[in-house]
Formats: sequence, structure tokens, C-alpha cells
Amino acid sequence: MTGQEGGRTAPKPRAGSRSRRTEVEGFGCPRMEWPHHVRVVIPEVRGGEVRIVEDFGVGGHSAGQGDEVERCILPRARWNAIADLARREFNERLRSLRLPPGAWKPGTTKVERMLGQELILLACATAAADEADVAAVGACWASLRPEERWWFAGWLQSRPSERVMRGAALLLSGGPAEPRAPRPAPPKQQVALPLFDIPSGKH
Repeated sequence: MTGQEGGRTAPKPRAGSRSRRTEVEGFGCPRMEWPHHVRVVIPEVRGGEVRIVEDFGVGGHSAGQGDEVERCILPRARWNAIADLARREFNERLRSLRLPPGAWKPGTTKVERMLGQELILLACATAAADEADVAAVGACWASLRPEERWWFAGWLQSRPSERVMRGAALLLSGGPAEPRAPRPAPPKQQVALPLFDIPSGKH
């Protein structure tokens, strides 16, 4: 039977759902030749350091930039401290765009360039933070809006040094310890009785 299963019309796949899943890889990285993106390189060997590399793609090459820059090297324990946080945050955003979620895996995982900037900020601050401040850095990063992370990442990359990375770690570890809460609704306006309309009980 065509389009029929047991007398019922078979459900049709959502238009574009398959193509949306095949047009990206990793965490939202366009599946195209040489895109600007960030690569997370996780070694197969347990305990190996994790490298985060920004690949400028064909745009960076044509602009005369180097093809790529290694932005951060993280000890495995520090990476493990932020990997799940970044995965949850990025997948929530990808799902809102009806894109498939990503997952970290041994080898190379590609990250869309703007999500990659947010990851670079989180990784650099985590790498430079004191051990006791790692959780606070992650919590503060989670409390920032995407555009705030982009600005912070741009500031960090405009003056790359261990001192600046340390400053970013100190700034983030001193921030809020909880994710950003939604703004409360404005209170309803209370209508007060005019002074002379207040009943006095006397006539």
C-alpha cells in the first residue's frame, strides 16, 4: 500500500528535517569545505591534554591570516570539569534552531565558530583558574549571555598572554555562582483609594 499502513496514512517525515541533520557536524559546524570553526582535539589515550584550535577556514586564508591558531591546551581533569557544561549549553541552543545535538568524542570534534568563541573563553579561563575556582568560572560563564561571551572572548584574544588569561579567570571566578535567572515580571500596579473615600464609619 502506498502511504497506507493498516488503513492509516503513514506519517510523513518533517520537511527539511533530514537535510538539517546532514548540513552540520559536531556542534553546529557547517558541513562544507574549509569553514571557519573551532576544533576540539581529544586524544584517545586517557589523561591526555585537550587542544582547542581555531581554524580560520578559507576566509582567513584569503585575508592573509594563518590557517589556524591553537587557542588553549587543557589538562584532561580541567576539560572534564567543563565538558558537560559546554555540551548542555550548546545543545540547548542547537535544538532551538532545530539542529542536531553534538557530543564530545575522542579525536576531533568541530564547533561552529561563534559557539567556538564561547568555548575558547571558558577553556582559557578554566585553564588559568585556581583549582578551587574552576566551578565558579563555569557557573559565571553559564550566567553570561552569548553576546557577552563573544565580547569577552574577543577581548581575551586581542591580547593573548598568560597574564590576560589569568585576569579572565579571576573576573569569571568572582562572578555569580548561579546561572542567570529569568527577569521577574513587573509587579502589578496597586490602586489606592483616594484619601476622602476611605470609609471612616462615621456619618
